[in-house]
Amino acid sequence: MKFHMRAVAVSAAAFAFGLFLAASPAAAECDPDTALFEDDFAFEDLSWEYGDNFYVEDGKAVIKEYAGVVNFQTQNEGANVCVDMTIEDVSDVPGSAIGLVFWWQDWDNFYEMFYWADGWLEVRRFIKGKKVTILSEESLALKKGAGATNHVEIDLGQKDATLYINGTEIGRFKGKQPKDGGVVGLYGASSADQPATFSFDNLIVSDTE
Repeated sequence: MKFHMRAVAVSAAAFAFGLFLAASPAAAECDPDTALFEDDFAFEDLSWEYGDNFYVEDGKAVIKEYAGVVNFQTQNEGANVCVDMTIEDVSDVPGSAIGLVFWWQDWDNFYEMFYWADGWLEVRRFIKGKKVTILSEESLALKKGAGATNHVEIDLGQKDATLYINGTEIGRFKGKQPKDGGVVGLYGASSADQPATFSFDNLIVSDTE
């Protein structure tokens, strides 16, 4: 997947999904005490499918170049999802992004939140393999540059979701979770033939009640 083509404003399709933008402080609500799933990546938890491009190293989950993985223990019908995400190293900044997958049914039908080291972010939906951009913007809430860690939170309802970056609300949008609840996953992708390293830590998927 290539990331060179990026919109310069919110896609018109976003309004069809009921996007509401905001930029106000908010406290993270992911609670380890009510966690449906929690992983600090201190070791390789067998609930993940590890491989050459996705593995645990130095207390973090690492993606090299390109990988998308989901964990079926994260299945939920409404949850708070939190994770620390870092673009560790990247040679092509506008072509390489780190992402969080949610409301996943299969790799043709899912939602994702991506950001790049230059401070740009997007929320997308895939429907039968076709991409729809819900939100696309440059965000001051994102810490820029390789090595910068960003705390990402998505509060998932049954019919809408709210995205936070480092405690700042970025936007709320309507969506459609899979019939039996969605699955959460991790994603990293570099442009073709360009090296990149992405890492994840402190993943919590907690009950909203």
